[in-house]
Amino acid sequence: MFIPKIYRACKRTVFWFFALAFGLEAAFKSLLHAISGYVSQNILIIADMTWAALMITAVTVFPIYVLVAKYEVSGREIKLRKGFFILSHQFVPTSSVISVTTVLTPLSVITGFNFVVLNCPGAKSILPFMTRKQAREISDTVNEAIRRRLESSGGEPL
Repeated sequence: MFIPKIYRACKRTVFWFFALAFGLEAAFKSLLHAISGYVSQNILIIADMTWAALMITAVTVFPIYVLVAKYEVSGREIKLRKGFFILSHQFVPTSSVISVTTVLTPLSVITGFNFVVLNCPGAKSILPFMTRKQAREISDTVNEAIRRRLESSGGEPL
């Protein structure tokens, strides 16, 4: 009955992140070209090098973060593993979850930019970059656990 189901972050998110990064790179280069007559060459070189370092870091770190992210969800507990330099392992018993918020973004079927937020006393746990189906399944599982807990304690679900 409480067999955990394993979810992984949506890999399509990486593609859309790269598309966004490419667009930002093109816009930044256009901006540098447009202001090149008004700003000294040294400032342009420093800005370009800083931007390049930022973009290289972003396109390296984000895909690894998405590949590492893993969520195990059952009616009793939720285990989250995410991170890049430092792996974060979180354990959230569903008995401590007050509410769950599901954020489904526009075009989320294509992009995978969906999030589930677990609201607990004194903390919030975020499960990022999921497919729409995964986000709804996790939300339904946690909501069912909350509903069972409230009914067994005599409380009325909202």
